[in-house]
Amino acid sequence: MKLGDICSKIGSGATPRGGKDSYKDSGTAIIRSQNVLDWSFSSSGLAFIDDDQSKALSNVEVKQGDVLLNITGDSVARACMVPSEFLPARVNQHVAIIRANEEANNLFLLAWLQANKGTLLKLASSGATRNALTKRMLENLDVNLPSIDVQNKVAAFIDSIQAKITLNARLNGYLAA
Repeated sequence: MKLGDICSKIGSGATPRGGKDSYKDSGTAIIRSQNVLDWSFSSSGLAFIDDDQSKALSNVEVKQGDVLLNITGDSVARACMVPSEFLPARVNQHVAIIRANEEANNLFLLAWLQANKGTLLKLASSGATRNALTKRMLENLDVNLPSIDVQNKVAAFIDSIQAKITLNARLNGYLAA
């Protein structure tokens, strides 16, 4: 099965007119590749845009549960999901939104992307002077997808592990302080 067949959205965003100089101190988050880490989201350096800029980028709105994938540069193939406290959000042109349809579980897709990072890196380095994954490459990825029940069970297990990792990180922060 192709990734494009099990997703309702695969697409990247754009940088608002004016680039970095157009960012605001608050508003709608614009997620850049530096915010997308393997399995986790970093709010460090998170940029913001105003309502007009946000409306102009409404086609790249990040929704709860979307998988974000870096598609260019040295951070290509890093993937995560955005915590709800950073929504509403948009993505720039270096980050793709992957949104599963009813046949797939978003967290399972994130795990699949992470497990197949080597394949993604190989694809990204083929033929270009800069590492990049295109929409077409992503849509054509072969995904061995189990039943939705199995996906949901795997996702629940991953979610419990991620919750423990988050708790341990928080406790380490308290201890360091």
